[in-house]
Amino acid sequence: MEICENCAIGKMWQKNVKKGLKEKLTKLGFRFYIDIALSKFTSAGGSKYWFLAVDEATHIKFSLFLKQKSDIKEKFIPILKELRDTYGRHVDHIRCDNVGEN
Repeated sequence: MEICENCAIGKMWQKNVKKGLKEKLTKLGFRFYIDIALSKFTSAGGSKYWFLAVDEATHIKFSLFLKQKSDIKEKFIPILKELRDTYGRHVDHIRCDNVGEN
């Protein structure tokens, strides 16, 4: 039997690449993961988008409902300022899934 070139190409796979740090940070409020989702329905308050921010160290979640995507700036920055001013936590990294919605 001959080796089929297309079959060999189909069975190939790339070497796994590290996507970043594997260790979890213990510094509270240092790194946040964020995401936004569109709801099928508009809420009673007129919100169509749901925004979620999660602290990596504590897994504390901040959930916001937005009428427009551009409202992230108005609603999330005050939370970051409160973390800095009230609790002394300075957020250095904010990560998203790079889908393009933010």
